[in-house]
Amino acid sequence: MFMQAKSSSEVTLANKHLLEGFAASFCLAFLVVFLALPGVSMGSRNLTFAFSEKSPPYSSSLDEKAVGLFPDLVQLTFSFIPGYATENVVVPWSRAQYNIRQGLTDGLLTYPSEKREEYAIFSARPLFTQDFGHLVYSTDNPNIGLIESATSFADLSSLTVIVEKGSQWEEDNIPDYLERVPGRDTKAMMHLLMLREAGDFLVQPAEDARFIARELGYSKKLKVRKVDFIPNSRIPFHIGVSRKLPSAMDVINQVDAAMQNPEFQSQLNTLIESYR
Repeated sequence: MFMQAKSSSEVTLANKHLLEGFAASFCLAFLVVFLALPGVSMGSRNLTFAFSEKSPPYSSSLDEKAVGLFPDLVQLTFSFIPGYATENVVVPWSRAQYNIRQGLTDGLLTYPSEKREEYAIFSARPLFTQDFGHLVYSTDNPNIGLIESATSFADLSSLTVIVEKGSQWEEDNIPDYLERVPGRDTKAMMHLLMLREAGDFLVQPAEDARFIARELGYSKKLKVRKVDFIPNSRIPFHIGVSRKLPSAMDVINQVDAAMQNPEFQSQLNTLIESYR
């Protein structure tokens, strides 16, 4: 009886070790399969950033991929942040904002308005500042001397400005006493300035003006002058992350830390200047 009981105990103990070994092997196999799944990595966590499909030179779609300054800025930022990797999607801008609000995508680069701060957490500092403080005009303009010497809009009161139809920013920041010629979009505005000579100048960021002029073949005639008398000319763009992302605060803290890096700042300035 004693020998039989001892054998049963040994069998039970052996079975226990066998089950423990099987469980350990199963867990290891499960971990290997899990790490092989798309988007799962011990080294990084993937974040999806949404960009507008029709806002060159800032972002647009080329072969269904996001191209432009804003995707380049986000890629540069996360190249300084170990542990996170990014991928991009290009969609209509209204959908991009909706997807961030719903947590369907993780991040975007935009102006942190009060409404957007309700559904996204933004970096403390802007990654890019869009500067409307430029007069854009043609080398052939007979009033070029006046444009290049003006120190206020009042000095330009005898000239005609070309504006974008429906632009609230221009309505708010370009004085009413200036004669206006409206264009339906930025390309039409450049044609009105360079080809039809319907106005003397337009107010636009330097990167926009040079991109459009190059695209339409007006680069040789283009002049861009930085001025300091245009109100509300600087619009900051910050990295924002959906509040529905569990690691949102960690992401933003790491973005803020990366932006303090002198090497990052050097590469950032070089990248931005390449678009200007």
